[in-house]
Amino acid sequence: MGPTDTVRRSARSTGADLGRRPDTLRIARGALLAAGLAMTLAACGGGGGNSSNSDRTLSAVAFGNGIFVAAGKGGRIQTSTDGSKFVLRTSNVERTTLNGVGVGLGLVVVVGDAGTIITSTDGIAWQAEVSGTDVSLQAISFAAGTFVAVGYQGTILTSSDGHAWTARSSGTATALHGVGAGPAGFVAVGDDGVVVTSADATTWTAAVSNTVDTLYAVTSGDGVYVFVGANGVVGHATDPHTWTAAPQTTTGNQVLTTLQGILFDGSQFVIVGFSGTIYTSPDAMTFTVRTSNITNDLRAVTFGNGRYVVVGVDGVVRSSADAVTWGK
Repeated sequence: MGPTDTVRRSARSTGADLGRRPDTLRIARGALLAAGLAMTLAACGGGGGNSSNSDRTLSAVAFGNGIFVAAGKGGRIQTSTDGSKFVLRTSNVERTTLNGVGVGLGLVVVVGDAGTIITSTDGIAWQAEVSGTDVSLQAISFAAGTFVAVGYQGTILTSSDGHAWTARSSGTATALHGVGAGPAGFVAVGDDGVVVTSADATTWTAAVSNTVDTLYAVTSGDGVYVFVGANGVVGHATDPHTWTAAPQTTTGNQVLTTLQGILFDGSQFVIVGFSGTIYTSPDAMTFTVRTSNITNDLRAVTFGNGRYVVVGVDGVVRSSADAVTWGK
């Protein structure tokens, strides 16, 4: 993210000190509503024409349980089975900005400002959970049977079921914007090049990122961890405690813009960022520019059911079957 996003995120940086909260918080689970409503979907061919049914920024997207779930400002939740036609859902947190989506254990978990956590089994009916903090939560990941949510003031929360959350000590008070997992465990990244790692999501230690650029997303593929962030920075590590980081260039020597999202689909990395930026890379070291046909800042990218989906500012959604040709 760049100057515009710095202002956006700074405006949400207030919150209570997580350390003053109990370590473990549990609530009685209310029965999740089962909805028999069929999603209204319209399939699109080629690169996929898309509609987000929203003029609100979408900050996150994930695929799981057979559906794509996008979330963003104004408590927006939108779902799709094909990655092209999205249907607006009722989140019951319409005044809250939602920042991250994670899927695991048959559950979709969305996190946002003011410590918001909501969950759903189908993407249609949503239930509020108790996070134990009012700090803005920025991202969530699921791996090894554990959800990990991160946010401002170095906040890290973990859960084995998506309903009961435990506060963990990150060892930093710096805002964390992204979290991912790989062979050596979890990695969280944030402002000023901060990286913290954990093998078990419980005990976290600082890593050497070799950058002071703000970092926004991290993933793992082919045994390599990769983070992305401001000023086109991309970092690599086989051991997530020590990173090599530098602004990268594309195959045409174009300097990369601020990068906000990354995924690994099993064979390549797909990276998105400001001004409609989409890059693909076999190794997160050499990059090829892809034409998104838009200039909106892109916030996040996911892959599922044979489709890539990116989301961003003004509710933009684009999908692709190959990460090369994108819907107009």
